Order: sequence, then C-alpha cells, then structure tokens
Amino acid sequence: MKPFGFWRVLIGMEQGRVPADFDALLRQMRELTALVEQQQTAIAEKLALIEQQQATIAAQHEQLTRAAEQITLLKKALFAPRRERYAPSPDQQLLFTPEICGVAGAEPAADIPAAVAETPAESTPRAKQRRPREKFIFPQCLRVEQIKHPLDDSECPCGCCGQPRVVIGELVTKQLELKPAEAYVVEHVRYTYACAKCRDGQQVITTSKPPAAIEKSPFGASMLAWIVSAKFERHLPLYRQQEMLLAPVKRWLSRSLLCKLMHGTARALKPLATRLLQEILLSFVTQADEMPVRYLPGEAGKSSLGYLFGYAGDDEHPFVWYDFRASRSREGPCEVLAGYRGFLQTDGYSAYESLVAEYSDRLTAVACWAHARRDFDEARYTTSHPALHETLAWIQQLYDIEDRVRDKSADERRALRATESAPLVEKIFARLEEVRPELRPSSKLAEAVGYTLARKTALRQFLTDGRIAIDTNRLERLFRAAAVGRKNWLFFGSLAGGQTAATLYSIVQSARWHRLDVQTYLTDVLRRLPALPPDDVAGLTALLPNHWATAHPQHLLEPRIAESRAAQQLRRTRRAARRQHDT
Repeated sequence: MKPFGFWRVLIGMEQGRVPADFDALLRQMRELTALVEQQQTAIAEKLALIEQQQATIAAQHEQLTRAAEQITLLKKALFAPRRERYAPSPDQQLLFTPEICGVAGAEPAADIPAAVAETPAESTPRAKQRRPREKFIFPQCLRVEQIKHPLDDSECPCGCCGQPRVVIGELVTKQLELKPAEAYVVEHVRYTYACAKCRDGQQVITTSKPPAAIEKSPFGASMLAWIVSAKFERHLPLYRQQEMLLAPVKRWLSRSLLCKLMHGTARALKPLATRLLQEILLSFVTQADEMPVRYLPGEAGKSSLGYLFGYAGDDEHPFVWYDFRASRSREGPCEVLAGYRGFLQTDGYSAYESLVAEYSDRLTAVACWAHARRDFDEARYTTSHPALHETLAWIQQLYDIEDRVRDKSADERRALRATESAPLVEKIFARLEEVRPELRPSSKLAEAVGYTLARKTALRQFLTDGRIAIDTNRLERLFRAAAVGRKNWLFFGSLAGGQTAATLYSIVQSARWHRLDVQTYLTDVLRRLPALPPDDVAGLTALLPNHWATAHPQHLLEPRIAESRAAQQLRRTRRAARRQHDT
C-alpha cells in the first residue's frame, strides 16, 4: 500500500464513509509503522556513517598535517643550514630589553673588546677588505735540489756576431715538491754468546729483541700506526690504502691482511684503552651518547644495525672511550657504568634514564640543552607560534652566558649561572607550561615542549655546579670522525670488527683531543706498550695522551692549536658584538 492510501482512508472516515474491510486498514497501519521504523534505522545508519567519515577525515587531516611537517623537516635537512643559531625577526624585538641577557641588574659583559663596545650599533658597516696574501716561507731544514735550465747549444751563438753568449745572472724560482712515503726494512740483529773455554751448552746466551705489537708479523710499529691513522683519523677505507701502499711497499697488500693487522693492533692497544675507560669513570660528570653503524652479522647479502656508544670524561679526565654493541639496549651502558658514581649527561634516551632511575643512589641525570634547542629549531620550520621564538631567544641567551663564563673557574661559573641563567631557565619552563594545553599533541612544537618539560630537573643540573657543561656537544664533536668515516667504509665487516674499530677510535680520538700527531704517538705507543706488564699502572698512565703530550711537546700540532684559538676568538668577538648590539 502506498503511503498516501492511509490518508485517503482517514478522509473517508471523516466524511462518514466507513471502509469495507477493517483488516485492510490495520494492515496498512502496520506497514506504515514498519516503514517508519525502516526509515529511522536508515537515518541512524547514515548518521553513524557520517560520524565515521568525519572521524576518518579528522584522522587523515592529522596525518596530512604530520606528513607536511615531515616534508618540511626533510627539506630543512637537505637544503637548510645545519647551524642551530637563532636569529630573531624584527617582530621579536620586545624580548630584548636593555637588560643584559634578559636579567635585570646584570653588569655588561667584561669580555667585550673595546673596539666592539665603542662601535655604535647604527654605524654603517665598512666594505670588507681583502687581506694581503701571506708569503710562503720555505723551511730551511728541507733538502734542496737544483734543476738547471741552460740554453741549448744551437741557441748559444749571438744572433748578431756569432760569438757564444755567457751567463750574466741567475733567476731562482722555488717550488715545494713532495715524494711518496718511503718504506724501509729494519733488521733486528741478535747475538749468541758462549764461553770460549767451557763446552757447557747451558752457558750459551742469545740477546733478545724488543717485543712487537703483533708477534711474528713482518710489519713494524710505524707501519701499523700508518694503517690505523689512515683509517680512523683520515677516514681512508682499506681499498684506498692498498693503492697508496703499492708505491712505497712495492707489493699489493690484500684487504684481509690489512684487517688482520688492525685486529692485532687493537688487541695490543686494549690495555691502554681499558686505562682510558678507568680514567673516564673517575670523572665528576661523564657524557654518554651513541650513533648507529651497520655491520655484517655473517649472513650473505645482509647487514644489521649496530650502535657505537661513546663515553667522554670531564676537563680533569679528557679522554673518550667507545664501545660497539649489536643493539641499542641498556645492556651496554649498564655494563660499562657498573662502577661509576657521579653525574651522567645524556640526550635523554630511555636506556640511560632507566639506568639512572634504577641506580639513583650513585647516578644523577643531566640533560642536554642542545638537544632541547634542536627540537625547537626543527619546529621553527613548521609553525610560527610566539612561544617558539621566545624559547629559542632565551636559550640563545643561555649560550651567550656560557660563552662569557667559558674561561672562568668552576665556582665563578656556578655563581654567574645562579644570578643570570637560573631566571632564564625558570622563565622558559613557565612559558612552556602555559602554552602546552593549546598545542596539537602530534605537532613538532608539542614534541619539543614535552621533551623539555619532561626533563626539567635534569636540565637544571648545570646550574648546581660549574663543572657540568650545558650540553653534550663535546661528545658529539668526538663522534664526528666516526660519522665521516662511516660515509667512506659504510659498515663494519663483523661484530668483532666493530669492537676492533671501537678500541682504535678510542685511542685515536683521545689523541686528537690533545692535538697530537696521531701517527707519531701511535708509533711510540706500539713500541713501548708490548713490553709493559698488564698490571703496570704507572707505565700505562705515562702512555695516556695528556701525559705523553707533556713528555713530547714537540709532537703537538701547534699550528692546529693556533688556528683553533684564532677561530674561537673570532667567534667570541662576533658574539660579543651581537650582544652589544642587542642591548
């Protein structure tokens, strides 16, 4: 029955016409009721479908927003400068009041050069003047070879009278030339002594030779030092070393042989690497971090992801020690730091945090402000929230204070941090707590805010003692050599190969920390270390890079030290000028 049939029946009843069949009327009412219920069910299903579609749209919008942020961060990683320095826009000038570094009553920085302080901020910058080229001075100790260029016999006669020309002057042009490395053979001659009168064979004595780093190996200490330095200091893979060694050695050394030499060298240097770790664990504050490195587990055509852990000591124990592990679990740090008592400064990775939580009686967590700033720097490319720029500006002021206290004592550093840095830290936390509820939970800014607020206590630790650094940048710089080398050799050949590399990186990077000539240092160590007993602590201590540098100052890279100091002074001058301009 059609829906309008019911209305025809009702109109007929009002006009006095009674339908002939009441059963038909009841049947029509039941059909109508069922139709209404069917329509209501359909409407409910449509509403549920709309609600589901709206939820799907919201989820997809969230995914698209997150994907757009990731694309932006990918473009930043590929094309944007990697420097994390924050340059505030003109809209953020309200943050920079006349107070130095945002702290009322603070005195002007004492390390601002007079020339910088007297320069007005509005002065027009002068055109950059090109520095005159420095004249190269040839060292007098170098051997000189003369190559003479006389006239050919056919050109000697004078073109006018035919008499031979004579030399009336000389013009000498000097050039610095280089010959390939020279290989040579050292013969250790041992003598056997016997008594001329006695015929007793027990009185025969043969002199001994110094123990070698790799016994029964035809390669000496300087050769081993060159191979290790080339791979772990200059990042040369073994196949490149094969080509470089062909000219001086006159033989093609296989890669398997070079791998065995590195493994034997690492085994010989193991006692010194262990001594480095013992010194690091005496530090007041120890920095820990890790980096991923692939290695070959043994299955053909497959590689696995391992991790190179690094541990760096404080200023009184300036060494670094590496440990290669097959996973990123807390097993490695737990084993290495089993006897350590002090401050552990990390990037906040859960393995370190759980270790500190379990051994809170001997470990205290210290967070890294550089990692906190890095998250905000990445969020800068995906949002323009005012709190983001404020936080970056305040963190930059924290680093300006650190630049001013870099050369001060630990007590002076702590006092200045308490008066100037502490208010800035509290201002940062208060502002982040204020804006946290209004942020989208999956946004990059919300992640940065969550990371920072979750580590408030650990981020405040650098205020309590001047010996604690504000970040772990020192250790990250020590990882740079392994990161550069990883682009060349790509992976470790095995798990044991990764452990060999960790030992050699520990020695090489600790030597570079003290600006030593690594090859000369390794040559001397590989000649002296095999003769030391394993329990000779004094002998191993004398071979540590800082003690070796004191005993051999002629092998310090003084030009490199001077270059680094000049670059550091230039950076400090620029920062001082920027602070003067901001105030």
